Amino acid sequence: MKSTSRMQSAVAGSSETRSVYQIVTRQLLDLMERGQCPWRKPWQASATGLPINAVSKREYRGANTWLLGSAPYSDRRWVSFKQARELGGSVRKGERSSMAVFWKLIEKNDRVTDSAEGPESVPLLRYYAVFNVEQCDGLQLPPLVGVARHNRIESAEAMVQGMPLRPAITESGNEAWYMPSNDRVNVPPMGCFESADSFYGTLLHELAHATGHESRLGRKEVRHVARFGSCEYSCEELVAELASAFCCATIGLDNSLLENSAGYLTGWLSALNHDPRMFVLAAGRAQRAADYIMGRSEPVTDPTN
Repeated sequence: MKSTSRMQSAVAGSSETRSVYQIVTRQLLDLMERGQCPWRKPWQASATGLPINAVSKREYRGANTWLLGSAPYSDRRWVSFKQARELGGSVRKGERSSMAVFWKLIEKNDRVTDSAEGPESVPLLRYYAVFNVEQCDGLQLPPLVGVARHNRIESAEAMVQGMPLRPAITESGNEAWYMPSNDRVNVPPMGCFESADSFYGTLLHELAHATGHESRLGRKEVRHVARFGSCEYSCEELVAELASAFCCATIGLDNSLLENSAGYLTGWLSALNHDPRMFVLAAGRAQRAADYIMGRSEPVTDPTN
């Protein structure tokens, strides 16, 4: 059987690059058009955490969390066709692969530059095929270990308290917001929410906005407050949505009870149809925002911010 895990490259700015964005966004839109919001899900239902590579044990990041997390499998482990063989097994005949994407900086050989830093590099969006371990036979893998559920609220509070350079947080009123001018987050008191999970999901959403402050990650949509209804506003809201979902998934919080009306989904459908790049770019920024909240230090592989 010919391997389908061969990486596919896309030249920046070409129709092939645009097609990668479009494939990712189309997969997302297909779910949303069926009334599902991929980043809103009860992570404790499977209690297995974020998707990981079965060989490296590293979590998939950015858009890959949702590309793979929305697949209909209970096991969070994934392999390439080659890795399945390395693990002593094989992908079952007829199984369809899922797509994972990554950024890679490539030197441009067709442009002369006087820069002392050397040849100019451009970011390319590439993708490759992976299979869930449930699509394979004979893999030599240990039993799947789930996310501990008994202390998720304590973990959520520890995550909030441990955020570097945490903004001021108040609990009052009936609205949640982040105010860049005085670097302050406000959420309604916990008793106003249907559950503690919903409270922390909302708080993490606002803290994700706060990571864009100039003293932290410095996203332009936060430094210069984006106009309501603009593409920039929609992108920043998506960054906060996804960052909150990354954090919730890490500690097993259920973020599915947050607002998820038909009108909410219609708004995202319109924005994503308008700009097929939005989800991939927002997911990369959201991953960095979540990493910041959790105090993680990860290499930046998305050069788009």
